[in-house]
Amino acid sequence: MTLGSRHRARSAVAAVAGLLALAACGGHSGPPGPPKAGQARVIGEASGDGGIGSEVAGDTRGVAAGPGGTVYVNTDEYLVRLGADGKFTDVSGRQAGRPAPEDRGLSGLVVRGDGTLLTGEDGQVVSIAPDGTITELAGTAGAFRSLTAAVPTSAAAAGFHFARGVTPLGVEKDGTVLIEDSNVVWSLSNGRLTQRYRQAAAKSPTGAVSPFLGEESTADPDGTVFLAPRGDSASLADVVVVPGDGQAAHKLAVPSQLTGADVPTAQLQPTFLTGDGTGGIYLNAIPAKAPGSYVLHIHDGRADIVASSTASAASGTCKAHKPVAARDFPCTLPQALAYRAGHLYLAGNRPYILDIGVPTS
Repeated sequence: MTLGSRHRARSAVAAVAGLLALAACGGHSGPPGPPKAGQARVIGEASGDGGIGSEVAGDTRGVAAGPGGTVYVNTDEYLVRLGADGKFTDVSGRQAGRPAPEDRGLSGLVVRGDGTLLTGEDGQVVSIAPDGTITELAGTAGAFRSLTAAVPTSAAAAGFHFARGVTPLGVEKDGTVLIEDSNVVWSLSNGRLTQRYRQAAAKSPTGAVSPFLGEESTADPDGTVFLAPRGDSASLADVVVVPGDGQAAHKLAVPSQLTGADVPTAQLQPTFLTGDGTGGIYLNAIPAKAPGSYVLHIHDGRADIVASSTASAASGTCKAHKPVAARDFPCTLPQALAYRAGHLYLAGNRPYILDIGVPTS
């Protein structure tokens, strides 16, 4: 706040009044405005007092962006909302006869326009209304299918057995919910599940596993699904795209180099994905042979760097409360991300949440 400096020439009484005003507002003139394209800043920071906001510093099972700059984070045990006022609230939903949030195995996070949340829990896809009411949309609690069992092309949603970790990915314009069920993608509409895509389960020393990471995958309102690959050796080109127009699924088209940087894309491992609404995706990418991470926009045959950081993960704080250059961000980038209306929101594995401005055309 610059009240004192603007009135240095005024009377002592006015100067004292200015100092009192400074003390009352904590020395700030209010939060900075949203970052412009190419800029990033911290918009929420856990206080470390053990409150619900401290949960965002741990592992993340999904991030969603709501209207007005609100951000929702699935911490695996809670659903946490960061409001435009910078305050964290618990929006996990609680209902008589249901386990507490930390015992429900929450996976994925989608927010509808009315503020209703969608998540996976204990073999079901549920919705959570703003008042906390939980409604079961599909699946059977505590009952799971084998990854090697036959899967129908269509089935009633109620009572269906999903695999463990069922995850809602997004909502189409007509309200159809898109769901990742380990090695199967479903669409849910009018109480029925319809198979959209299926891939054989991957093999591991412990048996069959999903080839995808549902909580890191995403879907656009046009029905296009982007599936994040499982495995430490996965590359950007291993992302599977399931078009919403019924065309055949295919691998993500990725150029050999990042745009404007001598970084081979084959050396980058994708983590969380979020669609840009026009056929491209944003993703968090980890270099295999270098420190740090990138946020990339892959579209139209390009892989543009949106943000990057080589900061050490040892630091648990970030002081970038005012907009700074996103491509030279001074702190470790949070892991998960969500896109809405020209802004990327990053959260997870850090005690702070970022807003990155991106071009809208």
